[in-house]
Amino acid sequence: MSMRAGEVQLSVVMPVYNEADSIEAIVEDLGRELLPLVETFEVIVVDDASSDETPRVLDRLAQDRPWLDVLRAEQNAGHGPSVMRGLALARADWVFQLDSDGQFVVADFTKLWSLRESCDLVLGVRVDRHDPLHRLLLSRTVRIATSLLAGRRVRDANTPFRLLRRSVFTDLEGCLEPQTLAPNILVTLGAVVRGWRVVDVPVTHLARERGVSTLRKVRLLRFSLRGLSQLVAFRYRLARASPRVVETSAGELS
Repeated sequence: MSMRAGEVQLSVVMPVYNEADSIEAIVEDLGRELLPLVETFEVIVVDDASSDETPRVLDRLAQDRPWLDVLRAEQNAGHGPSVMRGLALARADWVFQLDSDGQFVVADFTKLWSLRESCDLVLGVRVDRHDPLHRLLLSRTVRIATSLLAGRRVRDANTPFRLLRRSVFTDLEGCLEPQTLAPNILVTLGAVVRGWRVVDVPVTHLARERGVSTLRKVRLLRFSLRGLSQLVAFRYRLARASPRVVETSAGELS
């Protein structure tokens, strides 16, 4: 049974591709951590045309979890478009987005959730990263480029462990393209530039124990160059966008 009808307090968006070895544990963690914390929630899993056992595992898990909604792409589109699809379908005022590779501790969500009243975007910053050297170098490049374009230091713009107010995505959606390669970076940049309240929270980052990253070496370089061009183009669109209407404490618009 799906929970696509009715109101929910929290939407969880999780893209997945060939994560048959880890996806069940993550779904179980989400249920265990969220059920006592949030009265109503939905977990939107966007399966990017997995070719392993992931679809069958998800089908089995969804049978007795009414909060689990599995969307399956007919063709592999990539991580970014999968995230965009999930964000567009999220219905709650708050959206928790995480990856499905098992490199985060779902229990750390409570750190983000506790700050929701005082901010609009909470970034789970990977202070102690457990990734290969080439990925660490790429993250450093992203940090420098995003900070320059934002006009302030941004520690972990691409973290796939984040809680955002739905209105942040709505505000930026017109400047984002459906085929965006790295929407997390763009959303972080856009939130900073548009004056949304963005905070960092240190979270645990684990070494990848199962599966293999789909972005490696030469492919990663091509991806990075395309992503950088999309980032610069996005910043240009932000500069031309209408100013954001901000609500004052009295509920008036300014």
